[in-house]
Amino acid sequence: MERTGILERLDELMDRSAAGRGALATVTGATAMGKTALLHALAERATAAGRTVLGAAGSPHEAGVPHGVLSQLLHPAHVHDLGDPADPAGPAGPTGPAEDEAAVAARAHRIIAGLAAERPVLITVDDVQHADPASLLGLLHLAQRLPRLPVTLVVALGETVDEEPPRVLHDLLSRPNAQRFHLEPLSRAGVRDLVAARVSGVPADRYVAEVHRLSGGNPLLARTLVDEGMPTGHVFHQTILACLHRLGPSALRVARSAALLDAPARPALVGRLSGLDPVLAGRFLRLLTGVGVLDGGLFRSPGVRQAVLAETPHEEATLLRHRAARLLHDDGAGTPAVAEHLLQAGPLREDWVPRTLRDAAGRALAEGDVARGLRCLELAEESCSRDAQRASVRAQRTAVRWQSRPAESARHFLALKQPVASGLLSGPEALPVAEGLLFHLHFDDAMEVVDRVEGRAGEPGAADGELAETLDNTRQLLASDFPGVNERAGRSQPSAPPLVTAASSARARNALNLVLERGADEYAVAVAVRALQDSLTRPSWTPRGFPSALLALCYAERIEDAAEWYERFQADMERRDAPAWRAILDCIGALIALRRGRLADAVRLAEAAHARLSGPRWNLGAAAAVAVLAEAHTAIGDHQAAARRLAEEPPPELFLTRTGLHYLYARGRHHLATGDTAMALSDFLECGALMRRWNLDTPAIAPWRLGAAEAWLRLGDRDRAARLVEEQLAEPDTGLVRSRGMALHALASVRPAAERPALLQEALRLVEAAGARYEAAAVLADMSRTYQRLGEKGRARTTSRRAWRIAKSCHAEAMCQALLPSASPRSVGAGRTGPGRSQGGPRGAAARAEQSTFAKLSDSERRVAVLAAQGYTNREIADRLFITVSTVEQHLTRVYRKMGIRNREQLLEGAHADSSEAV
Repeated sequence: MERTGILERLDELMDRSAAGRGALATVTGATAMGKTALLHALAERATAAGRTVLGAAGSPHEAGVPHGVLSQLLHPAHVHDLGDPADPAGPAGPTGPAEDEAAVAARAHRIIAGLAAERPVLITVDDVQHADPASLLGLLHLAQRLPRLPVTLVVALGETVDEEPPRVLHDLLSRPNAQRFHLEPLSRAGVRDLVAARVSGVPADRYVAEVHRLSGGNPLLARTLVDEGMPTGHVFHQTILACLHRLGPSALRVARSAALLDAPARPALVGRLSGLDPVLAGRFLRLLTGVGVLDGGLFRSPGVRQAVLAETPHEEATLLRHRAARLLHDDGAGTPAVAEHLLQAGPLREDWVPRTLRDAAGRALAEGDVARGLRCLELAEESCSRDAQRASVRAQRTAVRWQSRPAESARHFLALKQPVASGLLSGPEALPVAEGLLFHLHFDDAMEVVDRVEGRAGEPGAADGELAETLDNTRQLLASDFPGVNERAGRSQPSAPPLVTAASSARARNALNLVLERGADEYAVAVAVRALQDSLTRPSWTPRGFPSALLALCYAERIEDAAEWYERFQADMERRDAPAWRAILDCIGALIALRRGRLADAVRLAEAAHARLSGPRWNLGAAAAVAVLAEAHTAIGDHQAAARRLAEEPPPELFLTRTGLHYLYARGRHHLATGDTAMALSDFLECGALMRRWNLDTPAIAPWRLGAAEAWLRLGDRDRAARLVEEQLAEPDTGLVRSRGMALHALASVRPAAERPALLQEALRLVEAAGARYEAAAVLADMSRTYQRLGEKGRARTTSRRAWRIAKSCHAEAMCQALLPSASPRSVGAGRTGPGRSQGGPRGAAARAEQSTFAKLSDSERRVAVLAAQGYTNREIADRLFITVSTVEQHLTRVYRKMGIRNREQLLEGAHADSSEAV
């Protein structure tokens, strides 16, 4: 029944009792359902009707004070007439307690009867469940005699769960003449009426629905929401907390337990957590639902849940969370839920805790949440009670630190050497320490760890499948990435692990070693692809597998395949918080982009990788990024940027690694492009010496012979250059299409002009098949020059335009400038356009001749003419020069008139006419 209807019924009850037949009414409902407000409204009506109103309210704090409620009712005018039953000299006399209470009840009845003789009386008692027993006896005494008095007795009863009500209260409430009313939560219509009474205008349906949802129909909460406004705020949260405190300490404890669990509350679990009987806990949960706090075992508002948790004293919250973690663990709950309580509560030194937190860390890392993984491991380390367990967790935590902040992780890896030496860390847990030290170029420290693990693996009874697999994994890494370290330690090439049974990372590293040994071996490529598939589909996605597999495709010169896999991993990386993983991926992506001729992408990715990986000391990842940046900037023609990257002297340890080979080759290209030919030759030859010594002599890493051949040509020694190129071509064909195309390009540079076209055509076919656009532009540029020398001017022009367009798409600005008719002699050969290009020579003469062709034109006309001669459309010329298409057309009209020609084709012929003569 709605509140208005109940009030009307009680008003009618008062009218009937005024005729001399008193009445008893009980009003029940959950806390804050409006019982008190209803009693106040009834009292106001009684007062307005001229009735005497006596009111009292029970309180849990005064439940032990005898006659407390009766005293409130009769205070102040008549309280002295009750006497003090505890005083032997008082009106009750020296009789027993039962006789005293009966006497007081009788006197209270006489007082009320006297008042009723004058006019009708309304008596209201709020929260009667908290009234003291003596007062309850007095109320029962009165209720038994109500039919003879013009008195209306209305008592409001809140819900009690954990306390058995006294017998006298039961007798009072169960009187046969009592009328019972129950306050239900407000309906949607009731909330609408409440809102309409407190705000102007017609409330929106959505607003009413939200108030009803958040308040659960609790009038007090609904009024607070309307007055404070939504979303829920401080006042609303404090109102709910006040309601919870009114319900008593047990109800508050249940609410805190439910808030802490943050799941649909189950009586059994809430009871165990709060220390209550499950049946009693279930009653409290129903009570909290009735009040409007819970709905379906969950808090109606996350803000309320947070307010309940925030108000819980720290010590109590810690105990509750530890208890919750323990209970959930014992019940077989999911690891994340258990770990969350532990993370909130702090260390708990029980054997199951570190295992649970490490498992939670693994799950977080598999999802790419490195920050949470670190927090789990930090707490696991604090919760360890044994040194070996603590060292194991610290090693795992260090590996995760590397993923989060790779440049700052060196000292953490070094700190783990002692646990390895003392035997606290061994086997599979120790080898990641060695790999971390290798990444930071601490080779002696790393090999001490590897040697110690290998020594223990050889001890009797130490056979362990996981240890053998992890050892092989590390050996494969040493062979592929640290061949100089392997050589210094006198280690041989590891055997290949079985394809089916080996771990994904071991297969990936084996695939890389196979490619470095055999070239584009189909089996090695298949192994690499399988490892990449595993890395994306398995939850334990780590950086130990995918870099080697992706590099294997790159070195096998399956460049487009490698680019496709890179994009798949990059998309997968978007949901992961793993800076080191992303940086390693971007570094490989930069190398792939470089070899595809996407120079701007190579710079962008390598810059991003270097920003994440670089630190106060050199490490392998940052060095790899520097090598790509230097080579890419050189190809673009930004030699100052390349010089900045190469300015810092690398440590000698770098040249014990495969990355050091990339660095030497990139530095050689920079020296060659900037005219320091002797230094370039030195870098190329040093790179070659290392590659041959390490049995890694594959142009897939660095075509050092071609670089050295170009340097010898610059120095005027064509014979040495030819021998190096022929030596490269004499190597067995290992399916490296891009490398063979580059070698044929170099061969053309040392052969007579008549032999060059066929060689260059085959070179072009190969580099285009490999997807190497920059190399294709370089071949076309040399082909154009060859056609010029052979007098095939039309083919030279067409080929030059094609070369320019491809170079432009690669952002190879130096090559573009060298191909322009107006290119200065110094711009020719500024990029890596193949062996044999110098800063002067025939191409420079051609450029000077072309400049003289346009000498009669103004500067603006010359710029338009040069671009038109290169095949730009009018729109493209306008965009490039920031002028309108109409202006381009006007310039071209004047150019045609001054040069005595009619169209673009004649413009091209004029531009190249003097060039052929110069050649």
